Amino acid sequence: MEKLPRDIYLDILSRLPITSLVQIKGVCKAWRALAEDTRLPSMFHTRAKRRNPSLILHCDTPIINKLYYVGTGEEPDLYGNKVSEIDARIKSVMPEFEVVGSCNGLLCISDTLFFDPIRICNPFTGDYIELPKTNHQPGQEVAVGFGYHPDTMKYKMVRMAYYHKTHANLQVRGWSEHWDVQILTIGTNAWRSLGECPWKLDPRPSEALLNAALHWVTFRYLYPPGPGLRIISFDLAEEKFKMIAGPSCGSLQTCNFHLVGLSGCLSAAVCLDGGGSDIWVMKVYKVSNSWTKDYVIGAYVPVSLKPHVRPRSRIWYKSRLSRGAVQVLCILKNGEFLMQYENGGFVLYNPQEEEFKELGISGLPKWFATTIHVDSLFSVETVLKMNYQGAKLTS
Repeated sequence: MEKLPRDIYLDILSRLPITSLVQIKGVCKAWRALAEDTRLPSMFHTRAKRRNPSLILHCDTPIINKLYYVGTGEEPDLYGNKVSEIDARIKSVMPEFEVVGSCNGLLCISDTLFFDPIRICNPFTGDYIELPKTNHQPGQEVAVGFGYHPDTMKYKMVRMAYYHKTHANLQVRGWSEHWDVQILTIGTNAWRSLGECPWKLDPRPSEALLNAALHWVTFRYLYPPGPGLRIISFDLAEEKFKMIAGPSCGSLQTCNFHLVGLSGCLSAAVCLDGGGSDIWVMKVYKVSNSWTKDYVIGAYVPVSLKPHVRPRSRIWYKSRLSRGAVQVLCILKNGEFLMQYENGGFVLYNPQEEEFKELGISGLPKWFATTIHVDSLFSVETVLKMNYQGAKLTS
């Protein structure tokens, strides 16, 4: 072993789970030197793109929030059989937070109440940066998004603030006609104002990042009632909002659907009254007549939930994937759907065989929201430098 070339050592290390790579730094100086080799992050990133994505679980425990990790392997191994807590140093400076999103191995988190302050971190290397403060005001509801544009090679953060008012006649809480949009290019020192957004968005993080655009659904509880939900995109290069037409059949005129990127296509998972889901896929981006109902997933109750059903948690309500009891998270490399069930764990659905399979993952927290994540050993500073120097990091 001592006579093996260093490249072989690095190739072996690049195949290990990221949690193991973090741990081996403390074994001895020789192992630490290997784990800190500047070539390893790129080798690891290449392999990570071939695997199924990992899962970051945000547990909204009192006083101090927690992050958990469920890792993946290359086929045929899908997911590990247990979760591990992420000992991210970010928790010491932000004990209560929301997960805004994940992009190229970077995790964006923010203060629970006003989505400010906002920090970008790598939960495994432990490093983070804090973004400049925003001009938040009392009585705001906030919608946010974090993303990356591969052509401009810039990471950006967008924040929409909505202000409460009291309805003059009925004395009910409503929305003013004033909603500010601010954007920050990560690495710069100040937020820029983009004026107003033509639509009132659901006050939560963006639901889908694909085609270099963030996507939200319009606010569900308008006063007076609106004409139905709309899909709104924000192009990270043009920095403009646009409405994306849904299927002509009107299937998305309901509160019970969420957006998700499936195989590079914008998709909508509609939760049906009977417990199943219809999956609508936009085959050609921004072409309204390209929507097709590609999948019909039947009702299923995980075995672990049949004896009892727990009440809904706050974190499920606040999750950007909270419209319904079943959340479609992604499509795996083998074509199966990964789904999260309210009050329970994860289930795989094989659309060819129409079969369900529960993932026996032990140690899941009682309540959590899931973020799809691609593991990375690059520090936040390294990722930003790579992009500003013109070294494109593909996701």
